[in-house]
Amino acid sequence: MKEHSGRILLSVATLLFSVLSAALGFGLLGSMTGSRWFEILCGFCFIAAPLLVIQLVLELFKKER
Repeated sequence: MKEHSGRILLSVATLLFSVLSAALGFGLLGSMTGSRWFEILCGFCFIAAPLLVIQLVLELFKKER
């Protein structure tokens, strides 16, 4: 059961970061300017979303031992 809850948590985190990075991307299309912290947050979200998707795919298709 512990592995199942880990997969659910990973799926939720992946969905959250994907939606957040899409929202930030659409916000940046409007050429809004922000502080340095906002740029760091955007960079983190843009990096974390694909990494979490890769981790999710690896976790879901991992062979059982």
